[in-house]
Amino acid sequence: MRIYTDCIPCQIRQALNSIKMLTKDEKLINEALKKSLETASNFSSYENIFFIYKDIQDIIKKIMPDADPYKVFKEQFNRICMNLTDDLKRLIQNSNDKFEMGLKVCLSGNSIDVMQGQKISEELLKRAIDSSLKQKLDNSKIKLLKDKIQKAKNILFIGDNSGEIVFDKIFIELLKNEFLKSGKITYVVRGGPTLNDATMEDAVLVGMDKVVEIITTGAALPAAYFPLCSEEFLKYYANSDLVISKGQGNLEALIDEKKDIFFLLKIKCSVIAELLQGRHKVDDIVIESMNRN
Repeated sequence: MRIYTDCIPCQIRQALNSIKMLTKDEKLINEALKKSLETASNFSSYENIFFIYKDIQDIIKKIMPDADPYKVFKEQFNRICMNLTDDLKRLIQNSNDKFEMGLKVCLSGNSIDVMQGQKISEELLKRAIDSSLKQKLDNSKIKLLKDKIQKAKNILFIGDNSGEIVFDKIFIELLKNEFLKSGKITYVVRGGPTLNDATMEDAVLVGMDKVVEIITTGAALPAAYFPLCSEEFLKYYANSDLVISKGQGNLEALIDEKKDIFFLLKIKCSVIAELLQGRHKVDDIVIESMNRN
């Protein structure tokens, strides 16, 4: 897997944001930044970006053990999204095509880029949802995903961020109530705190555990990168006949997989646009299907 140099500044920014959320001590902040820069400067010796991320985040953890920089933010974001649940469910039920609208609602959860410095609020979230719902999706991909879901026996739904998990729950409830014939959905969260990604704690807070079985990747990493995932996750993945993957990190980890995978995401940087071979541009909200099994 190629390491894009454009990804390196993002790793430093994430490290700096994380340590600043944990402490105001300039000495500790400077220590974290210096060590992160030293690690990032050796990027050419790494196999891929996931190991760079892990090593930089390990630096933060050594300086501030047992800390979750985004814990308070994630809870606030989850609750803001939960406040919109009834309105979004009504929007789906009143639409001409419940599946398409439910899918757009699910995708809208990935459209707000809080990791790029936007401060979350209900008003900002509503604007992001509205903008997302107005984007046109590939009708052939919508139909294909719907058909695959109706035929699947074991669907593995790999989540991405906190807050966004609320939109995933709305879509999954719709699938279970109106479209899933006999299949089972298992939802996947991260194996520990990592940026603003959803963990088991987030899943329980939003009630996902009341809807489907939940497992973790087994790794505190913002992607389902197999070499660092648990045996449990790998077993569920192997036994699935359809994978729904949310967000950029999961796409980077799974794009070369020989599996029936649908990627649901907003393209937030040129690297991802390049990975998708220029079929989409930055800020597009897309469904990508690999269909390689």
